[in-house]
Parts: sequence; C-alpha cells; structure tokens
Amino acid sequence: MYLRMQVPPSIDLSGFIRHYLFLDIAGNHSRKLRLFSDGSSGIVLNPYPSLFLDSLPLPTAFCYGQITAYKEICCEGHTRLIIIVFHPHGLNRLLNVPASELNDKIISLSDLFAGVGLALESAVSAADSLSVKVERIEFYLRKILSTHCFMGDPLVDTALNLIHQHRGVLTIRQLTGGIGCHTRQLERKFKTAIGLSPKHFCNIVRTLSFVKSLQNAASKPNLTHGAYDSGYYDQAHLIREFRKITGLTPSQYFRHSEPLAVNFLRL
Repeated sequence: MYLRMQVPPSIDLSGFIRHYLFLDIAGNHSRKLRLFSDGSSGIVLNPYPSLFLDSLPLPTAFCYGQITAYKEICCEGHTRLIIIVFHPHGLNRLLNVPASELNDKIISLSDLFAGVGLALESAVSAADSLSVKVERIEFYLRKILSTHCFMGDPLVDTALNLIHQHRGVLTIRQLTGGIGCHTRQLERKFKTAIGLSPKHFCNIVRTLSFVKSLQNAASKPNLTHGAYDSGYYDQAHLIREFRKITGLTPSQYFRHSEPLAVNFLRL
C-alpha cells in the first residue's frame, strides 16, 4: 500500500525544480524497489533509515546525480520519501560542477551544503503538514541558491526543448541541425550540463514517453502500436531499448510491478 502526491514548485524555483514527489510506502516487511533514470537528478529526504543500496544504508537526506544504469533498492519497513526532482541541468546549475562527475553518486546533504543541509532536513522532518514541508523546503532551497546559483547554457536549453517536443524521437543529426552546432560540441555540453550524452538522453525521453502513452491509454495497452507510435522500428527494438534503461521488458513493467513513479517501481 502506498500514497503518492506530486506538487509543483513555486514559480521562482521552477527553472531548477520539476516537482516535489511525496511517497508514503506502508508495511513492515522488506520490499525490492527498481529505480531507473528519468533524465534528472535530485534530493531525497527520508526520516526513516529504511533504504539500502548494495546492502549499504542510504543517508536520511541525500543528493543523487544522474543514474546511468538501473538500481535495485531494498526498502525495510515503513518509508516516507520526499523527492525534490530537478530539471536535467538543475544539479549542474546549482553546484557549477560538471554533471558527469556526479553520475551515480549519492552524497549526504549535510556533506554537500553543511549547516543549511542539516537545517533543511531537520525543519522538514518537524513540519506537520505537506504545505508546511513544501514551504520549508523552498525556504532552504532559496538560501542554497542565493550562494550556489550559476547560469545555464542556452544551447543546452534549446536542445532539451527540442528533444521533449519530439518525445525523444529524433536523430543527433536532426538535433544538431535544429540548434546549429556540431555533434562533438553538443556532446561536451550535455556531459557538462546533464551528465549524459544527447543520444542517451533521447532514449530516456522516448522510453518514458512510451510508458506514459500506454498508462494513459483508454483501452488495454498494445505494445506493438505503442512501439511504432514512440518511434521504435518494431516490438523487438522496443524491448531491447526498454530493457537497457529499466532492466525489465515492457510486459514485466506493466504486469509485474507497481509504479510508485514512472521510473520508480515496487517489484
């Protein structure tokens, strides 16, 4: 049993943050959770020391970089997660560190932002309502941004808009032609700003677009039609690319897992 709520950020923070995700996962037993990339990084707040990755406990407040390969997380007992989901370039703009250096990294919030990180964790944990939690999150995020905010790259912003506009279904030649730059230049900029290559990012966007289209379908999902609509050559191509990102086949995703978020599943 779980409860899920997604909350948009305030307008002044919307350039960095996509949304806040609140997950309440009830139960006293051990569960396996599958996490794969949605093209973004973020911050996780968890008042219960209940999450384990590779048998090691995760901090109760941590920042995570881009996920380059799916992860299997163990959840022990009741868990209440608050996930601050950044835009793809958000972490780079926040820290002014090449995003690729933070790929697959888990960094304690107190190590990353010292006193402010500890204060954010404590203040949110003490809040007794969702609205107050959001207010306190945004208060401390603004404090962090007041000293850590850096300008983004307009070329990367334009490329991201084009990728999302086409739901990830475009070649790198089409992408570079649409924004007027060379392939190697775009790859360098993407590795710095996002941490992934343009091709990898397009594949993620296309995969998530496929999942959302089938989730929103009025009738029973049809994988073959969904594959063609999402730009895959055929169903075999869909299954191969889908498994690379999620570690599952589309059938396993839709029939044998319980999505907590599009890219976060209970197996």
